[in-house]
Amino acid sequence: MANVTSAFDENRGAPVFRCIDGDDGGSLPWQAVRDGQLPPMMFQVRLSDGTYESFPFGDIRRVRCRDAGAIQMETFSSPRTQILIEGRHLRDLASLLSAGMVRWIAETDSREVDRPEELPTITSIAIELFPVSQTNQ
Repeated sequence: MANVTSAFDENRGAPVFRCIDGDDGGSLPWQAVRDGQLPPMMFQVRLSDGTYESFPFGDIRRVRCRDAGAIQMETFSSPRTQILIEGRHLRDLASLLSAGMVRWIAETDSREVDRPEELPTITSIAIELFPVSQTNQ
């Protein structure tokens, strides 16, 4: 029995509960899941007006990255929702969203004028709800 106890002591991992609002030093406008963490069930969209909205990864129908400056997502939810993320250097974010590995996404503060051009930036996030069609009447 002593061997079993020592095996548990040797293989003890990181704490089960962690703060999910950690920061990547402020360089990225999103937080991805770190190595060893379970993927989240939902991701949060943080708008510049202070609004937070959460969406389940299970409802995402499509993630489309036209170029490195625009990501378009559609959901299966009711009402159908489209999320449009615009900025620059967003291809990594599109890959992470497709894999369900993002905790939150935030619009970059427009007052931050000294942000380097090579850093990923989200200039705007638009959330559009489409009404349920009335064709079954």
